[in-house]
Amino acid sequence: MEDDLELKLITARKLAEMKKRIGKVAADSVPKAEKSNREVVLGKLADRGDEVLEAAYQSYPKETEAIVGQLAKLIRDGRLENKISGGELYSVLRQVGLRFRLNTTIKVQEKGKLVDLADKLRSKDGSS
Repeated sequence: MEDDLELKLITARKLAEMKKRIGKVAADSVPKAEKSNREVVLGKLADRGDEVLEAAYQSYPKETEAIVGQLAKLIRDGRLENKISGGELYSVLRQVGLRFRLNTTIKVQEKGKLVDLADKLRSKDGSS
């Protein structure tokens, strides 16, 4: 009886291993959709990098696509390993001649909350 239970456990374990191997083979055989250049670059952006990239695409779609293609190539080749901050991306785009505006706001902390600087200055003018 004990041998029968042990045999069932061994069989179940072997069956689980075989299913796992079959799952790996099936997953490897399905071709993965390759990420677009834009998706590759977006994956490496930090801080407000996505906002900078979107603003660049809105102002200069063709030029930005060419730059994104080069950045994606560097990332795929492993030559660009670190995250790219929004400021760094903006600087690169400015250096190649793409000039565009970003919507920026300045926030200050007041009573534990972040408040727009313009709103804070308006409230001070109204209370004085």
